[in-house]
Amino acid sequence: MPLPEPDTDVHENILEVDDEDGESAEPHYAASVYPVIPVRSRAGRFDAATINSSSRSLYEEELDYVMENGRRYCGDYMFPNDDLEQDRLRVVHQVFLNVFNFELTSVPLQDPRHILDIGTGTGEWAIGMAELYPTCEVVGVDISAIQPTAVPHNVFFEIDDCEVEWMRPENTVDLIHLRDMAGAFEDWDFIFREALNCLKPGGHIEALDFHDQTGQTHHFLSTFPADAQIHSFARAIDEASIKAGRRRGTHHLTADRLERLGFADVKISEHAIPLNAHNDSVAKMWLIACLHTVEAGSLRLLTKYLDWDPAHALEACEEVCQEIKAKALDRSAPPNSLQISLRVLTARKPTAEELAHLKSSNEGGPSTANPSVKNGTVVDDSYSGYGSTIGA
Repeated sequence: MPLPEPDTDVHENILEVDDEDGESAEPHYAASVYPVIPVRSRAGRFDAATINSSSRSLYEEELDYVMENGRRYCGDYMFPNDDLEQDRLRVVHQVFLNVFNFELTSVPLQDPRHILDIGTGTGEWAIGMAELYPTCEVVGVDISAIQPTAVPHNVFFEIDDCEVEWMRPENTVDLIHLRDMAGAFEDWDFIFREALNCLKPGGHIEALDFHDQTGQTHHFLSTFPADAQIHSFARAIDEASIKAGRRRGTHHLTADRLERLGFADVKISEHAIPLNAHNDSVAKMWLIACLHTVEAGSLRLLTKYLDWDPAHALEACEEVCQEIKAKALDRSAPPNSLQISLRVLTARKPTAEELAHLKSSNEGGPSTANPSVKNGTVVDDSYSGYGSTIGA
């Protein structure tokens, strides 16, 4: 069921990016660098009967917050969790909605009872799912307590570390959702095993992350000159994330990993999100989010794991932002010539009947295996939304 389209003012209130600027131009920063998304006043959308003003276990644990280089972080996670980052997350959520035609998930759901959102952030996705399925319990989990407390009665936010054993009932969850979690975990096999245990037979997992931008015919980095700062910057980020033990990219979103762990119907699709922003309000919103992602996703990595001086790291971030901005606002460039790829992985927990059939088939010979349990990677071009779909 599609969500109603948000107020178009969200696109009109976006920070103006001067499309006459060149590579050497000074950046423009207003008091608010993001579209107006009135999340904090969300309670006005509900009556008293639908408000849950005390999300369970939201503030029960001592939160491991630390200030580094002017940004606030939680635990070992590479992204900050301060107000600026929360605003960025809300804008990215709006971009996701536009990319997927205002659909919150690509997996089929029929009367779901339990949905789990891992790394819920500001909770926008979880709240949206709770609105769509008012009889379903939606739980958003994060290490940071940055979610609103005035929410629909059927959404709950929990502060928990998903890198330790999940204390959740087995075989109960209809959908487990992970979005933009690259670099969040050291052991993705552990995460997917815990998810498989929690899913009910036939339940789905859906994971989305931005591609590492390599291996495509027209991948993002190839559009920049060989001597552009962004190339060495990207290599430094990759090196730092490997040293941190939490590599960025989509290395965790592979069919063979999910197949090996026991998932069925593994599907992978990739969607290209354009950044050419001179005549597209959604692309302009995406550009602004990407520009702020440069610092948010790199400052801690570069200073902590590569020992970069903070001033040097910030200077490199600014140079990369200017390069991206110049490309995105180049009116002579072909439409959609600058794109960032998004990988979507979906899979399903086999039913008991399927597992029994598969076991019986394997004992009798592989030729009789149940094709409904057979895994594989496909390119799904039926769910491309705003961005174009490209091959995996």
